Amino acid sequence: MTSALDHLLAQALESMIREKLGQKTCEKIEDRLRQRYNLSLAESIKDFYTLDATLREFFGAGADAIEEDFAHKLISIDTGPKGRQWITIENRELSQLILGVYGDREKRLILETAFKQPAVILEILDATGIPKSSGYRIINQLVEDGILTEEGYAETTDGKKVSKYTALFEKVRIEIDTKGLVVHVLLREKILNESQIVRILLRDFARQQEK
Repeated sequence: MTSALDHLLAQALESMIREKLGQKTCEKIEDRLRQRYNLSLAESIKDFYTLDATLREFFGAGADAIEEDFAHKLISIDTGPKGRQWITIENRELSQLILGVYGDREKRLILETAFKQPAVILEILDATGIPKSSGYRIINQLVEDGILTEEGYAETTDGKKVSKYTALFEKVRIEIDTKGLVVHVLLREKILNESQIVRILLRDFARQQEK
């Protein structure tokens, strides 16, 4: 199952890969991914170890430099107070997505409610007072964007299981610097640790610091 964070990062990372490596190289990589894993490029990003292994087939040790470049243009990771790891969103499109979500009152209410206590959709909408007619559409969009993610199930009176949802981010901090608006996010440690993309990029960060 794709981790919640990888679902969020995947679309931005795919665009970066296609831009950096070019159409012909991406077609060759995608052919190899289908042969070995029966995955498209987009699917392999959500199962990042398969993409990492395939990049090493094509580029050998040069894959380290390619992944480091992706890392710096996608996210950076800093250790804050109490050893918590904050992620700075370096990708402009991803930053704009997060800013747009948290700038929308109803979306922000849904995320704040879901973070406090993972809940099924009806419970979230009841707690926020958002009409069901628009609430389902908003929640489905948040799930599609990767900002709201499934966490466990609740059982209905007739024995059916219904997904519960929680917010991906524990905190969002927005700053203004020379680059303009900068978005920093804090995730639950469990969500951060589940991310294959972050795990591999952290490995590349550590390798770079050792040089």
